Amino acid sequence: HTILYLFAPLLTKLSYVESNKTNELANEELKSQTGLPYRVNYMIDLDTYYVPIFIHCSVCDLIYTVLLSVFDVLYLIVIEYSCGLFIALRSRLEIALVSKLTITKDKCYSNIVYSIRRHTETIQFVAIVESVYSLALSIQTGLIVFIISFLGYQVIKNVQDVNRLVNLFAYLNAVLFTQFFVNWQGQKVIDSSEKVFESAYNSEWYNMPIAARKLLIMIMMRSEKPSELRIGKIVVLSYITFNTVSIITLCIK
Repeated sequence: HTILYLFAPLLTKLSYVESNKTNELANEELKSQTGLPYRVNYMIDLDTYYVPIFIHCSVCDLIYTVLLSVFDVLYLIVIEYSCGLFIALRSRLEIALVSKLTITKDKCYSNIVYSIRRHTETIQFVAIVESVYSLALSIQTGLIVFIISFLGYQVIKNVQDVNRLVNLFAYLNAVLFTQFFVNWQGQKVIDSSEKVFESAYNSEWYNMPIAARKLLIMIMMRSEKPSELRIGKIVVLSYITFNTVSIITLCIK
């Protein structure tokens, strides 16, 4: 998306120069700004220094994209780690009465106690992730709603300008993908935490001692309420939220 966004104006510049030969009354300001990803003012002649200005704009955009990618990768890592903790917990529950873990009833009981402790720690870790990213994701979601609405207005305004539409659609796709990515990770946390209940239910609980069964019920009761990532302590990150944001922005447009 970034490459398309940067090089679409370059193609516009080339096509504009060719058409300018037969249209000498073209607006000079429009001519100077043509070929750049956005309006700039370097206090110098843009036509004379077009190449270094274009390179500077491209480098700035690439740096900004790299910073956003680093933020997203770090977010992806902590989410995958959270899901991995839930998967490890599920595996522990499913083998609660298998192999060496079932030599004595005490070991079975200890295994369930350990699983409860790990479940609690995983829930706490998800809560920490939520507290760290809540404010940033709230601001990001608000900006995305505004940007999508603005891009929709620009698309309607420049419906006859094909080159401009290519630029706008490239940026719009990148924004929508970013919003989908954030909500997708939140949905993965919900799905991973919900499956803990299934693993506890599918374990050989009927062969466990009564004390271990009671502890297993505690895990099942807690896992009925899935762990969630919220933005602003209000909105849950999920596919439903992504659909809602998309519908709201379409209504605003």
